[in-house]
Amino acid sequence: MTTGLKFKKINMKELFKNLGAGEKEAETFLKLLELGAQPASVVARMVGVPRSTMYLILENLKKLGLVEEFSRAGMKYFKCVSVDSIRDVLKVKEGEIKYAYDLLDEKLPQLKSLENKLSITPTVKFYEGKEAVAKVYEEALKEKTFRAYFNPVLVKKMMPVYLKKVAEVIKENKCEAKEFVVYSKEGSEYKKAYNSSFHQIKILPKTMKFYSDTIICHDKIFMISYGEKDVSAVEIINSSLAETQRVMFEEMWRSM
Repeated sequence: MTTGLKFKKINMKELFKNLGAGEKEAETFLKLLELGAQPASVVARMVGVPRSTMYLILENLKKLGLVEEFSRAGMKYFKCVSVDSIRDVLKVKEGEIKYAYDLLDEKLPQLKSLENKLSITPTVKFYEGKEAVAKVYEEALKEKTFRAYFNPVLVKKMMPVYLKKVAEVIKENKCEAKEFVVYSKEGSEYKKAYNSSFHQIKILPKTMKFYSDTIICHDKIFMISYGEKDVSAVEIINSSLAETQRVMFEEMWRSM
């Protein structure tokens, strides 16, 4: 018998949770339903919470439309809405949800526009292995302009096809590109073969060594890391971060 009653109470609490009430709100509603109209202090004692906490719980239940408040002889009382009214509460919630959906449909284009321009949370994609990193290069080659820090020694070793392909695509599509290249024999050969007015290449000092490539585009940054046997890459899609990197690149470019 006791187990059955407990099971019913659990099911009742589940009902009120779906109305938006937390566990304590559901427990309070059920207790108040049994007691009838009561001051907050009485309900708090019966539920086993401090009176200050009970006021917060009752306030939440009022916002959900499940509890009403009234005064008698200068004292505040709280009571549940009638059980038959709970269906009306659900209908109100249903109407509010439908209105929210309609409003979202109406404002979605505007929200997307704001998200594209003002979003501060970057989208980050990870790539592992040569095949995946090849897709990164292909994506970067679709850009009309970019800035890059480039290590031709590592590219020649790990992704040799792109040592020439990047430069050839820049020339074919008349892209505007600037590249800092690590000091090396391969770097000198690369500059001699491909430097032009639209593909500008500068050799870094001997002391500036790095073992990855960075490609800075209009609204994204590609960072490619070369290991002993494999490669990986990260794509960060965020116009603010890309702009910061581009400004720093241009300042360095002017100073060298």
